[in-house]
Amino acid sequence: MSMSVSSGSGPKSDINITPLVDVLLVLLIIFMVITPILQKGFATQVPQKAEVTTNAPSTAIVLQIEAGGGMAINKQPVTMQDLGEKLGAIYATRADKILFVDADDKTPYETVVKALDIARGPGHVETIGFVLN
Repeated sequence: MSMSVSSGSGPKSDINITPLVDVLLVLLIIFMVITPILQKGFATQVPQKAEVTTNAPSTAIVLQIEAGGGMAINKQPVTMQDLGEKLGAIYATRADKILFVDADDKTPYETVVKALDIARGPGHVETIGFVLN
């Protein structure tokens, strides 16, 4: 910082902005180096469309959820209140506790989450899969 004193106006000072520019350039370089490192994503695998064979009986348990809130377990109607009890009875004797959920596209998200919570809790389901149409 330089100061000059003139005869009648008092001291004058000029701000040196060189250190400020140096700091800003260093920060710019740091952010340019860090930005590509921070780009992350999720590794996902989209399931392939499987061919359905009709000669083998299916042992899968499928929970169908309709847009209006109606539910069915393997096409047997069930209410939200009875869902945990029915799933618990089904999975009490099964070694594999896998449930497939086939929800209509217009089904409210809240209804699907409530059904999944019941399935994981009183329904004793360990693995949940979604049916893609």
